[in-house]
Amino acid sequence: MKKLPIPTVNDVHSTTETAENKRLKKTSYPLLALSLPAILNEYDTYQNNNGNALNITPLGINRSLKIGLHKNYASPPNSLLHIAKIRASSPRVCPMCGSPKTTSLDHLLPKEDYPEFSIFSKNLVPACDCNSKRGKATKNQLTGARVLHPYFDCCMLERQLSCSISPRLRFPQVDIAIAYANPTDPLITSIEFHYDKVVKPSGLIGWLESQWSSLVDYPGGVIHTLPQERITTADELRGYLEDALQRYDRSHGTPNNWYSIFVHGLLESDGVLPWLLEAHNNT
Repeated sequence: MKKLPIPTVNDVHSTTETAENKRLKKTSYPLLALSLPAILNEYDTYQNNNGNALNITPLGINRSLKIGLHKNYASPPNSLLHIAKIRASSPRVCPMCGSPKTTSLDHLLPKEDYPEFSIFSKNLVPACDCNSKRGKATKNQLTGARVLHPYFDCCMLERQLSCSISPRLRFPQVDIAIAYANPTDPLITSIEFHYDKVVKPSGLIGWLESQWSSLVDYPGGVIHTLPQERITTADELRGYLEDALQRYDRSHGTPNNWYSIFVHGLLESDGVLPWLLEAHNNT
């Protein structure tokens, strides 16, 4: 989960140029030109609602145009070069789930249901395989929850996700669960929905468990700010962890990257610091 700057793409110009391109007879010409006013109006609706899935309904465009726009997205003409640039715009962290990779491009409103936004820059978000794992989940009308939008939702600038690390009987055997760092956030219902539909399927819990296993074997191999020498007190250890947390926040551009979620959980979970102090000093 990472807040991104809104793409500085003139979508009216790029989509109009695409619509007028007679060389695209096998994809979008002339159907896009015929539907252009309605599609550009939907662009305005999208931006006026900050991409809020609860307030945007599918336009219901011609099936042939839908297929053509999908093909234009998959193989962009020169008027749509922004697609490749957006795909590469967040190489160190997935803005949708916070994982340390981006390999694809996510249509925040899925192009199967909203083909009118297939090439719309504000609907394209760099992502990892959480893109396919989310499927077409966008909202829950009953609860008023929706997926978060990295271009518009400023709550992503704040720390929202952490983890709780609890001993089963005693450390180092633990259970790890997600925890919400800011449960009073006005968008907490949507933050929970976003975790459930986007972050959880991407494998965060399994990744955290793997990090814990590596920490048990060698704490300094996971928390690179730990010194080689012994640490005297838990407060001193806390300082090293807080330093690591700040470094992860800064280097990934978000406090909701997976490394920060793990370190924040170490700091906030009862009993972890005394155990980690002993584990470090005995390594």
